[in-house]
Amino acid sequence: MASLIGFYSLVFGLGCSIFIIFFSIKNFKNSVNFDYKIISFTFLQFFLVIVSFLGLVFSFVNSDFANETVFNHSHTTKPLFYKISGTWGNHEGSLLLWLLVLTLFVFLFLLTSNKQPKKYRILTSLFQQLIIFGFFVFLIKTSNPFNYIFPIPEEGLGLNPILQDPALAIHPPILYLGYVGTSIIFSSVLAATVLNYLTKEWARSIKKWILVSWIFLTLGILLGSIWAYYELGWGGFWFWDPVENVSLMPWLALTSLLHCILVLEKRLILTSWVVILSIATFTLSMCGTFLVRSGILNSVHTFANDPERGLFILIFLFCLVFLSLFIFFFFHKKENKNIQIFSLLSKETSILINNWFMMYFLSVVLIGTVYPIFLEVITSEKISVGPPFFKIN
Repeated sequence: MASLIGFYSLVFGLGCSIFIIFFSIKNFKNSVNFDYKIISFTFLQFFLVIVSFLGLVFSFVNSDFANETVFNHSHTTKPLFYKISGTWGNHEGSLLLWLLVLTLFVFLFLLTSNKQPKKYRILTSLFQQLIIFGFFVFLIKTSNPFNYIFPIPEEGLGLNPILQDPALAIHPPILYLGYVGTSIIFSSVLAATVLNYLTKEWARSIKKWILVSWIFLTLGILLGSIWAYYELGWGGFWFWDPVENVSLMPWLALTSLLHCILVLEKRLILTSWVVILSIATFTLSMCGTFLVRSGILNSVHTFANDPERGLFILIFLFCLVFLSLFIFFFFHKKENKNIQIFSLLSKETSILINNWFMMYFLSVVLIGTVYPIFLEVITSEKISVGPPFFKIN
């Protein structure tokens, strides 16, 4: 019963997304005032995703092995804490958690941005709903967490033993708050670019979202690193595991963005760089989702079992990147060169130098992560980063 309620809540949530997109386009074109039906449907959508997520939690707690996800990732003797955390310790459940945070953040954005221009709020909500719509379709079509199996098994397969750890149990929700927070930054910067609203006021309004995302992403990476250190060893060198890397890359971009938004808040400079960093941060977060779920990375905590899922995310990511680049090149107006001049010894110059170092480290991590993939494609030779790589004789 819980699985049935959870599934239909997802379907109705997808319907809400269609209504929100319709009302957003209509309100953007025709009305002077903000249409509060957008907020109402956004709240309803958020509520439906909560119901769906709680349905999956309830299925795990009650060991409902008629649910394929529960059967694959739980068993009756597992402690209650790990039954609950098992909800997001798998591909389907983790994506449902992604969707929950996406709908939460857009609802909070609409509640807290009532002093912002109407068209900016609508466009940000519209771009965010396009992302949410894509995740709804992805979940329902390729990653349904409520698939039914018959005959119903008496016992489940259980969760990977090394994933049954307190630090790892709370690591995904915190990490996803950081990951998904970058989606609001992405949607906001696209809306501000289209409306030529990249101002000091916009920087002040978006700064809190950048800071919140940075804090949660930092805590999530820290918890995952602690688990990896004492659970997997290698003398601490597990930090170069591909899944660790794909969370570090958006953190480096987000850290650079946090520095730049503080400059933009004081002086109207670096707007182009802020837009590029905002797009890059979310793109890297989505790339991490693709790499972990595509089957092309080999790690102890990937969700690699269906290439169709990776292909869907890759196409979806390509569409989002194409949209963002189109908006950047056709709508972004560069700053007046006269106001970009600053001293070589100024804070702005120091922040730019800091950003260059961050981008260098990001490039090193990116190359180190994808190089084995490209090498295998070109030469059919498989290599991996392991303990021998770090041991100097």
